[in-house]
Amino acid sequence: MHLIAKHQKEEKRMQAHYLSWKSQNEFIKECGKLVVREFIREIKKSIYFTIFTDSTPDSSHSEQITFVFRFLHFNDNQLWEVKKRFLKLEELEKKKGSDITKLILNVLEENELDIKNCRGQGYDNGANMAGIYNGVQALIRQNNPQAIFIPCSAHSLSLCAVHAIESSAPAKSYFGNIQKLYNLFSSSPVRWKILQEETGQSLHKLSVTR
Repeated sequence: MHLIAKHQKEEKRMQAHYLSWKSQNEFIKECGKLVVREFIREIKKSIYFTIFTDSTPDSSHSEQITFVFRFLHFNDNQLWEVKKRFLKLEELEKKKGSDITKLILNVLEENELDIKNCRGQGYDNGANMAGIYNGVQALIRQNNPQAIFIPCSAHSLSLCAVHAIESSAPAKSYFGNIQKLYNLFSSSPVRWKILQEETGQSLHKLSVTR
């Protein structure tokens, strides 16, 4: 207040442009809160929901887990429609089933969503997620037996493709040679530049999961 009074006495104009990164981040954060608040309102109105989570490492090699909710919404045309909303992204420090379950329950609690209203859960087929004893799906069902587990069909199909290729000698040799070519060129900036100059294309390493 003293600073404002001083400027008023000196008749100096105070200008605020709000263009700094801090101001922009604060604005984005507040907008995000409004969006999440509206999502939560929609979910609560529908009462029942299904939760999906999946994790992947980011560019800094930190594991990130996403939280997505699916629910029925009665729209303005007086029709029911299935909606899917991304709620938040969190850093995943521990990957044990019990730790992920605790994280899911915390997200539900902080958004005032009752686990008893969960009617479905969808994850990949990893033992920590789909395990029948200590997997996330089993631990969630201890809190709510009506939360039916739906395995990720894309993950199942991917595993089938991986095992099919590994059982085929020609296919395994083919993809192995592609990986060797990638290793050869990517290990040297000079060789990589020659590859691009001669072919105009880039090589990509094989995915360990797809």
